Amino acid sequence: MSEVLLQCQCKKVEGRILNVSPKDGTRVSCYCKDCQAFAQALHKQDSVLDEFGGTDIYQASPARVKIEKGQEHVSCLRLTEQGLYRWYAGCCNTPIANTLSPDKPFVGLIHSFIADTDKEAKLGQPQARANLRGATARIPDSMKLPLSERRYVWRILSRILWWKLSGQGKPNPFFKDDKPVVAPKILG
Repeated sequence: MSEVLLQCQCKKVEGRILNVSPKDGTRVSCYCKDCQAFAQALHKQDSVLDEFGGTDIYQASPARVKIEKGQEHVSCLRLTEQGLYRWYAGCCNTPIANTLSPDKPFVGLIHSFIADTDKEAKLGQPQARANLRGATARIPDSMKLPLSERRYVWRILSRILWWKLSGQGKPNPFFKDDKPVVAPKILG
């Protein structure tokens, strides 16, 4: 197991993912309209979205994610009142992660915040493509990934349940006392 360096574009926010291996997290490309809207809200679509409108995300338990520098620059937005918490570095608008709620242990780290030069070997290859209906162009069959969308959903729900039952939801770098560490800005 190894660690992966996390860093925003201007290097004011830094952290690590601990105990990383391809089997302990899930790497997914998400094509939902909300991930696209998040990148667009930060004016980062060119550096975050792939040619089909997908975002490369590594999903891990919150207890393994540490923000070690620049916590004062961590900002949050929600596309709607009930939407995901979408975290970013307010200093340079680098997308950091998506989270559900304080009681659902899940952190989806955005590739633009993963600065480790050996991230492919440490995180593994993407395992699934999610929310394909939101893709901005047809994804060629030659780019098929190992997990179907249905199997991916089953895997991540199982992991969230395991992380909750095994206590891997805390500490959570984005919530304190079951409240976000910074008040989210609601866009919609």
